[in-house]
Amino acid sequence: MVKAFSETKASVSSSTASLQALFRLSSASLPVGGYSYSQGLESAVSHGRVQNLLEFKMWLLSALKLWPKNDALLWTLAYTAIQRNAFEKLVDLNRLHWSSRDVYELRAETEQMGWSLIHLLSELDWLEGNLKSCLLKLDPPTFLVAHAGACFAKKIPLKEGLLSFYFAFIESQIQAAQKLLPIGQAAGQRLLGELQTEIDQRIDQTLVNLTFDDDYLHTAAPLHTILCARHEFQYSRLFRS
Repeated sequence: MVKAFSETKASVSSSTASLQALFRLSSASLPVGGYSYSQGLESAVSHGRVQNLLEFKMWLLSALKLWPKNDALLWTLAYTAIQRNAFEKLVDLNRLHWSSRDVYELRAETEQMGWSLIHLLSELDWLEGNLKSCLLKLDPPTFLVAHAGACFAKKIPLKEGLLSFYFAFIESQIQAAQKLLPIGQAAGQRLLGELQTEIDQRIDQTLVNLTFDDDYLHTAAPLHTILCARHEFQYSRLFRS
């Protein structure tokens, strides 16, 4: 009886390991400093472009519309590069993502969060072999590539890992909005529910774009860049971006 219970316990633990890792990588409590950044939202609020829940939803939808051709596509390209042991390609994608952060604060954000996640993964012994060596040598690292590496290391399938990447972004934006706007926790949860179909569609579009490799990459978002640049000189602020 004791032996059978031990075997069952080990089996359950093994079968849920990737799922538990997925939850951890999607959690707002992941200690990488994401709570201190708004990715331009604070500037949008300050300049009157986002003033209420409806306008905030439109802000998120505009970002999600672009993701299948920029951040989300870059994430999937990074994940598949790791699958193929194409670590030179991974380094190139990391450099491309860093250069697409075209204002100082956004570059500082992805560097700090990328560095924090890679060192956390090392402390947790999630990394090994060529992947570990490559991630530790990235200079500077980006959070996007580190997150893709973490998902691969814990055997999280590509689509589920991509969902985690989407969810982490949206949840962090909602948490930032709750500090900047009169938006309560219940309203934030309702908004997550309203965006569910949109997220699924954008993930599917990202996977379609992946079949064209990097031909569909498009990282230009000039208005967002202008808002982020203005944030650097904002008189009073809660967030670092």
